[in-house]
Amino acid sequence: MVWAMSKEEFATTFPVFMKGALFLTWLLGAFMVGHKTWLVVSTGWYGWDAHAYWLAARGDLSYSRPGGEIDAYLYSPAFATVIRPIALLDWQIFFVFWVILQASVLVWLLMPLKMRWSVPLFLASVPELINGNIFILLAACAVLGLTRPRVYCIALLTKITAAVGLLWFAGRRQWAQLIKSLSMAAIVAFTSYLLSPGEWQTWLRFLLGHRDETPDGFAGLVIRCLVATAVVLFGARTGWAWLIAPAMVIASPIFDLPVLTLLTAIPRLSMFPFTDIASKNEKGASR
Repeated sequence: MVWAMSKEEFATTFPVFMKGALFLTWLLGAFMVGHKTWLVVSTGWYGWDAHAYWLAARGDLSYSRPGGEIDAYLYSPAFATVIRPIALLDWQIFFVFWVILQASVLVWLLMPLKMRWSVPLFLASVPELINGNIFILLAACAVLGLTRPRVYCIALLTKITAAVGLLWFAGRRQWAQLIKSLSMAAIVAFTSYLLSPGEWQTWLRFLLGHRDETPDGFAGLVIRCLVATAVVLFGARTGWAWLIAPAMVIASPIFDLPVLTLLTAIPRLSMFPFTDIASKNEKGASR
């Protein structure tokens, strides 16, 4: 069966498909770089999301701007507190640091791939680097979170639905791992709340007040989150950790091209040698 093939077997069996996919990947990478370069040159604007983080961390934390507006900050106050030390830098220096950080993480995520694949995928992710959103960091969370569950608190305190990968532990009945992640997020959130209770209350009101502003409405988001949950649980039962990445895309409140950067977690996730829970239980029962 196709889904039981290794990458090498698939490439050998379907060489024409692989060549076509590689060509399209290079084409996509070239287009994304060219299009983003044109936008930056024509508008002079870069770091759309990073600038919002920078302002919020420097004290201009406001939830008065809805998503999609310039300098709209949508995450918890805790995230702004965590990045405050680097936000003390001038904007241009902060942006360069932010790009280098995310570019380094992206290189690490794509490292399992051969250069002919990793280079065009990196190029396709350039718009995300220029925007300065945190999708690349969340992709890394999906990878690291499987062995270091506390890392998932980053997702829980920023793009909440991106933490759907936590259900991997529920699907594999690894309750201790799940508790570790939730406990870390609770500790960080509680500490941050003690420091700025008003900002937390404003953020929670902001989330409730804008819950219907996703393209498909709140009901659509709930349905997609349920689908994403099913995908993660299926992946947990089959040992296909790579399914966490598309599940995060499905659960994203806003779906646009930068969201697909979450899929850069797949090369690393597919390396995990997880086995099916059922087979583990059978081995345990036979002892």
